[in-house]
Amino acid sequence: MRSLKRVEGINVVPLIDVMLVLLAIVLTVSSFIALGKIEIALPQESVSQTKLEPKRFDIVISKEKKFFINEKEVSKEKLSEVLDTITTEDLVAISADKHSQYEDFIHIVDLLKAREIEKISMVVQK
Repeated sequence: MRSLKRVEGINVVPLIDVMLVLLAIVLTVSSFIALGKIEIALPQESVSQTKLEPKRFDIVISKEKKFFINEKEVSKEKLSEVLDTITTEDLVAISADKHSQYEDFIHIVDLLKAREIEKISMVVQK
């Protein structure tokens, strides 16, 4: 019976080839990083647009079923009209007293969702 030939060492030539290719790739990419960017000439806009900063609306529900928007009391009937002024980019934070009714909270969330306002946060205490 023939025995298999014992390998005394690892052939490192393929490893060196792979490492040289990786080194070439890194050096090529690093030249773009060192420059910061690929040089191009961008066209200038003719009319500058001012970006509107999103407003923050704080909605508070008290335990007496009163609604406040930015510390101004609003009746439940007028709530829909006031929420029409909120854009989809504005931030809305809802605070509800722990003794307030859950349906009042859901009513406000439904009104906001109907206006496609998605940036809603709930204020809680730790």
